[in-house]
Amino acid sequence: MPFPSKAVRRAEAPAPAKTRRYLLFEAGGFRCGLDVRVLREVTDAPGTPPAASGPRPFLGSIPVQGGTLPTVDLVALFEGAEPGRAVRRVLIVEAEGRKLGLLVERTLEIADLSEASFRAMPAMASRLMPGTVRAVAWQEGGPVFLLDGESLGPLLQTAAGDL
Repeated sequence: MPFPSKAVRRAEAPAPAKTRRYLLFEAGGFRCGLDVRVLREVTDAPGTPPAASGPRPFLGSIPVQGGTLPTVDLVALFEGAEPGRAVRRVLIVEAEGRKLGLLVERTLEIADLSEASFRAMPAMASRLMPGTVRAVAWQEGGPVFLLDGESLGPLLQTAAGDL
């Protein structure tokens, strides 16, 4: 019996998983990641806390190059605010033609995360504004809450007073 050469297929190597590069940071005790495509600068917090009163206590502004930059305190937004905690870093992002400062506790590292590990954030899993977290990835046995240009839209609108 002849060998059926046409019917035999070579085992194809699986395509490598697509990755995205994120700056990992901590906010409110949670590990988060910011898509580096929207990151413009990482700087030390100038010591000016966000506004602590009003209906949106996580909003504020910081002085930047002779002007002010609207900010969102991600530590407070992720409900991790503790008395005496220190915001140490500002992630300056640009999306939808607007710049925004994200106040975080600390930056960790740049990581290439496999898109295969991304999972949608369940709608009622958080009190965050819907869509604020683009996805949840798993790294080193724990969740990483991912933000990108699209997910920052609600924060940009809120900081600009559009909501």
